[in-house]
Amino acid sequence: MGASDDGFWDWIVAGDTVYTSPRFLEIHGFAQGTSFAGREDLMARLPFHSEDRPRVSQAIADHISGKTARCDVETRIIRDAGTRWVQLAGMAERDPSGAVVRWTSTVRDITERKRTEDALRETQERYARVVSASEEAFWDWNAVADELYLSPRFLELFNLPPGTVFARRADMFKALPISKADREALQRAATEHFSGKTPRMEIEVLVSARGAERWINLIGRATHDSDGQLVRWNGSIRDVTARKLAEQALRESRERYELAMAASESGYWDWHIPTNQYFLSPRALEMGGYDPSSGISRDEFRARINMHPEDFARWEAAREALFAGTGERLAMEVRYVVRGEIRWHSLQAICKRDDSGKVIRWSGSTTDVTERKRAEEELRTMERKLRLAQRLEAMGTLAGGIAHDFNNILGAVLGYGEMAMRDAPKGSRLARDLDNIMIAGERGRALVDRVLAFSRSAVGERVPVHVERVVREVLDQVLAKLPANVTVHSKLHAGRAAVRGDATQVHQVVANLASNAVQAMPAGGTLRIGLAVERAAAPRTATIGGREAGEYVVLTVADTGTGIPAEVVDRIFDPFFTTKEVGTGTGLGLSLVHGIVTELGGAIDVASTPGAGSTFTIYLPRCGDVAERVDAREKDLPRGRGQRVLIVDDEEPLVQLASRTLEELGYMPVGFTSSSAALAAFRADPKRFDALITDERMPEMSGSVLIREVRGMRGSLPIVLMSGFLGTTKGEADEVVQKPLTRRDFAASLARVLKPDKVRRRASARSGKRRSARTASE
Repeated sequence: MGASDDGFWDWIVAGDTVYTSPRFLEIHGFAQGTSFAGREDLMARLPFHSEDRPRVSQAIADHISGKTARCDVETRIIRDAGTRWVQLAGMAERDPSGAVVRWTSTVRDITERKRTEDALRETQERYARVVSASEEAFWDWNAVADELYLSPRFLELFNLPPGTVFARRADMFKALPISKADREALQRAATEHFSGKTPRMEIEVLVSARGAERWINLIGRATHDSDGQLVRWNGSIRDVTARKLAEQALRESRERYELAMAASESGYWDWHIPTNQYFLSPRALEMGGYDPSSGISRDEFRARINMHPEDFARWEAAREALFAGTGERLAMEVRYVVRGEIRWHSLQAICKRDDSGKVIRWSGSTTDVTERKRAEEELRTMERKLRLAQRLEAMGTLAGGIAHDFNNILGAVLGYGEMAMRDAPKGSRLARDLDNIMIAGERGRALVDRVLAFSRSAVGERVPVHVERVVREVLDQVLAKLPANVTVHSKLHAGRAAVRGDATQVHQVVANLASNAVQAMPAGGTLRIGLAVERAAAPRTATIGGREAGEYVVLTVADTGTGIPAEVVDRIFDPFFTTKEVGTGTGLGLSLVHGIVTELGGAIDVASTPGAGSTFTIYLPRCGDVAERVDAREKDLPRGRGQRVLIVDDEEPLVQLASRTLEELGYMPVGFTSSSAALAAFRADPKRFDALITDERMPEMSGSVLIREVRGMRGSLPIVLMSGFLGTTKGEADEVVQKPLTRRDFAASLARVLKPDKVRRRASARSGKRRSARTASE
């Protein structure tokens, strides 16, 4: 007994004697050796808590009276100004009649156990309050005994009646108000966890009961013994309906936003700066040239970005400036290089700042605006071309007017000079002086030709022109006066391809381009001239004009010279514009090329790099092929047979010159400087004249009006129209010649219009028209 921590006492009823062990006395706070006069004295002196004493007395009385088989009671005692717990356990010894003859009882100090139980109870209550506050529920399954505990909140969340008890885990699974698929998924997740495949079980199921639905999250963990056998499984459940609804709402919001962005063909990005989380929509990835299904971090995106380097630097500088300031938005149009193609994107971005003003979020959208940019560029190109065309048209009208007046002056100079040379002794000083006058006049005439070609007023019948033959003729001339430091490479592969126009015009185009190319290489270089036939499958705009679908004779003239500065490219076709030194160029070369090519329905492309050279590409519509040339030059000038020719020009010297020239050619000229007077003379006697030669631009009456009046009186009269500037067609004239006219021009034009068969055909045609008109009026 000495080793026991219990105390005891023994009461013998006969004699009312009490024995108490030393441990008994110690537990109750008595001094060792303390004695008691009897049971009543002992009971009275034991330091029971006042609240517990009646309960202890009643327990002893019930046992002595035989109501209980033994007495076992826990009570508090007051000792050393403190409270301690003791457990009293006693049993009475009775005689045959049932009367108590002895009472023996033990006492044990259970203060530490009671404190432990109180602490455990407080912990459990605290846990219950926490669980209740968190609205979580829990379960506990003893796998060995197949005993299952479900908290009240568990039953509530699964819409099970309060107090529901399941004998087995399988019964609980069957009773849960979830779908068959969720039940199977829950059982499968539990089985996999029990077998050790997952460290814990977590699953979400949809509970449907009483017309309502809620999402439940279950988290469970199994306990195994040392042999790996499942012994326990417990866990918690939580209602996550609000979270699921929020996730669904967020998902629907994102889907709506993505659909809206998809409808707008835009992509978007979002950068959460504190966590460096970066999101790019599939459309944004696709537009940037990446796989739409691949996720990409911001650092990876920046490392692989396809934005044009110049624009990326500009964008980053603007973004950093925005972050450093106080603004919110940034908008910019940038270029991306996607699969080798330049694509324009419009970026619209907004930043979000914290309370200190630091940027914490950066979001925005990207929209492909390539087609709009192309349309804008095409519109700008068209506007530039329109301005150029308007400028050229205005300059052309002015140049044409000047050329007309200048041609009248040159006509007199060249005509009278030609006459004077016939009478000047050969080798004399007079002959030399006249020769110099004629050379100067021819130079002036060539200059006027260039002005007229620019103003689209060059006169001449359009015929199929053998382009390659003309180009070869120009090459011969170029090679004859080519500087020693310039080499020529030619590739002419057009064959007998022809364009409809004037051979002189084509000659001027090639000669001017070649001359400009040589002058652009003062330090030497290479002149390349190419000629080929190409087919355009679709329409395309050029620097000047445009190409429709069809076949073209393509002339290319390229040099390795100084190139054309970008700021003057739009002006190079302006008349009189030149970058050359004074005295080395007139500024009419490229304007002439522009006028001729435009008149022939062609187009011009210009490509130039300063310091590397320029390339001019001319596209002329092909009109088929031409036959080989037949030399049909006339040896002698055709002469008249005394026909009377009416001459009309408002310039007196030109009337005199024409009259003398026609007299020498065998005609009888009658000259007038007044168109009204000439018409009056013709009206007085229409049959007096065999032909009419008239100028176009005259103050009283133009040549075209005069011709119509004459045709009304005599439709078969042969007529030649002269002009230094002709803005209209030849109208009712039979022949159109460009001023100034030489002796050969007069002879040839009159010979053509006075041919008897031509006269008869013309008279017959006009007579038929008049008969048809009379029939229609009747």
